[in-house]
Amino acid sequence: MTLHLFLASILAFNLIIAAIFILQKRSQSAKMLVSLLLSTTGVGLLLLLYGISQEGALLDVALMFVLLGSVTAILFAKRLRYKRDTRDNGGPDA
Repeated sequence: MTLHLFLASILAFNLIIAAIFILQKRSQSAKMLVSLLLSTTGVGLLLLLYGISQEGALLDVALMFVLLGSVTAILFAKRLRYKRDTRDNGGPDA
């Protein structure tokens, strides 16, 4: 029980540090990587809390975070690819 709480506090501290890092960075890629770290850390924290309380809703929320993080990463990669393709071809109409 105390190990779970210790790990949960470390993950919560990691969430705070990552949020501060997002506010300081300017590049889109760095912000995306940190937001994926936030998503992964949030899922880990929710799974630890699920291990402590055995509350089924925490597991459902963790799975939704995994789904949203995956979709966000895919959309970000597609957007970067679209920007690169339009820049290389001289615009969207070329």
